[in-house]
Amino acid sequence: MASIWINADRKIVDADESWDVLANKNKADELSGNSIKGKYITSFIKGDQIRMFLDAMITRVNVTEKPYVLHYRCDGPHKAQFMRMMVSKENDDLFHIEHDLIKSEKIRPKLLLKEDANAEQKRCAVCGRVNFKDGWYDALINRKIFGTVHELKTKSSICPDCEDKIPTEN
Repeated sequence: MASIWINADRKIVDADESWDVLANKNKADELSGNSIKGKYITSFIKGDQIRMFLDAMITRVNVTEKPYVLHYRCDGPHKAQFMRMMVSKENDDLFHIEHDLIKSEKIRPKLLLKEDANAEQKRCAVCGRVNFKDGWYDALINRKIFGTVHELKTKSSICPDCEDKIPTEN
């Protein structure tokens, strides 16, 4: 479990030691707790649709004062990572966001999905499926759809199936 805390303005105010371990493991020292403190959480999220999704989660938690849990994918070129994120309210100006790795599975052959805001292909930030050719496909279970492609430029989006997961205030 890796955690960060944000204030009501969506600025990161703290990160736990596990966050730093995760950043170090992924060779992302620029994402260490000390490096991200004071920055808006939305500055680390690609795509307006995903930023609005996170903002809706935080708003829902603020209004209902109940935690919101989202299961999502965070894949690398060799493995699919199934994650859980929980947003909870600690007080009127502090929200806790924790991420847990549930499980991971290998993707064979590898498929590197590179973020590119100008890409034609879209990748769902929740389920990890890619809009490729005529539909939304999971690189883990439909790898052959991508043929000999080993690298694919995608832009972050939310697929039609995951739009239902966008939280409302109710």
